[in-house]
Amino acid sequence: MKRNLLAIALSLPLLLSAAAHAQTTQLKVTVPFDFIAGDTALPAGNYDVQSIGTWGGKALSIHNVTLKAGTLVLSNSTQSGKTSGRNALVFYRYGQKYFLAEVWTVNTGRQMLLNQRQTKLARNQQKSEVVLTASGK
Repeated sequence: MKRNLLAIALSLPLLLSAAAHAQTTQLKVTVPFDFIAGDTALPAGNYDVQSIGTWGGKALSIHNVTLKAGTLVLSNSTQSGKTSGRNALVFYRYGQKYFLAEVWTVNTGRQMLLNQRQTKLARNQQKSEVVLTASGK
């Protein structure tokens, strides 16, 4: 009995770290247009997208691998069937401005928090969605 409890106690950290790793977001994507992530304007290019912290974290690192430009954005967990089964980034477009809105992996989705600039544009312009397929690491 003591051996079983010891085995369980020793394996618990491994199981927890595996679960935390399974929930992290790690994607590569080419964005062909300039866009805004959080409050930061970013240029078109190749990006790495990673969650920060354990258990998938609320923060996402959006990093341009060529220009060394990037930002951290806060996000909330979300669920939807529109991009299920694939890795994708969803952008909302208002006129000529693109805003990173959602990041999807095969299993989970993260929705970016709205900023004031996006809220103002949403009142005055029609929104369209642009979905880019991303590759997982």
